[in-house]
Amino acid sequence: MKKSNFWATLALLLTAAVWGLSYSAQAEAMKSMAPLFFVFLRYMLGGLILLPLVFYMKKTPDKKLFTGGILCGLCLAGGEILQQFGLLYTTAGKAGFLTALYVVMIPVIGIFINKKSNWLIWCASFVSAAGAYLLCADGTMGSFGNLGDLLMLLCALFFAFQFIAIAKFAPDADAFQLSAVQFFTVAVISGIAALIAGENCSWTSVVQTAKPVLYCGLIAIGAGCTMQVAAQKYVHPATTSIVLSTASVFAVIWGWLLLNERYSVQNLLGCALIFAAVILVQLPPRKKLEKI
Repeated sequence: MKKSNFWATLALLLTAAVWGLSYSAQAEAMKSMAPLFFVFLRYMLGGLILLPLVFYMKKTPDKKLFTGGILCGLCLAGGEILQQFGLLYTTAGKAGFLTALYVVMIPVIGIFINKKSNWLIWCASFVSAAGAYLLCADGTMGSFGNLGDLLMLLCALFFAFQFIAIAKFAPDADAFQLSAVQFFTVAVISGIAALIAGENCSWTSVVQTAKPVLYCGLIAIGAGCTMQVAAQKYVHPATTSIVLSTASVFAVIWGWLLLNERYSVQNLLGCALIFAAVILVQLPPRKKLEKI
């Protein structure tokens, strides 16, 4: 392995750890701040930290950039808002693994938009469904889970659509400009939604949640997304996806260490199945594998 590949892969693993920790930070923030306002602050900070990079690049934006950025932002806003509300009812670890199902949903959605499918996709879908059940069902196996778990599944669906949108618009747009537009779109949507919902946000709640807000906005979004963009130039896409999918594993580890979350053997088996499905769906067919 080349040195550049090694350090880039290490950077992606660090990004996954950073993203995994953000679930615990988001869950902690919900103790003193309303969900929509938290999403607004988080993405406003994430957008602002990218502005210096956007101006430094000095690339002229076009209509496609704004169209693509806004569309990606709409999907991202749906995912983030659902995720934030879901964390009111479920654990950070569960949230991380259920959100990771977006990786399996992407190729399944592709089937309905005339994208080719293969046996790996269908196998991964069944494995992920079994894993989601074991992760969310209670100890008696009598119910699927709670409102938070269902919101996380919907959140994963929105993230799947966001990745499909990024794949369509990213090749013709500057990565930092596209990210900034979608981040500010999320901030505007969540800010307006917070006003309509009548969420109250006092200066006291902002101070109490300063650490989670700064971490999720500046580090998880700003620094994390920047590391991802920089590292992806040196690492194969399949490797990138697999490494970043370990964010769900880190979500459980951080939840256990910082929030004292506990999981049964059944829950951990569900985590293992979801992680296996995430890796399985990203494996290229045998013919392509030989060319890599």
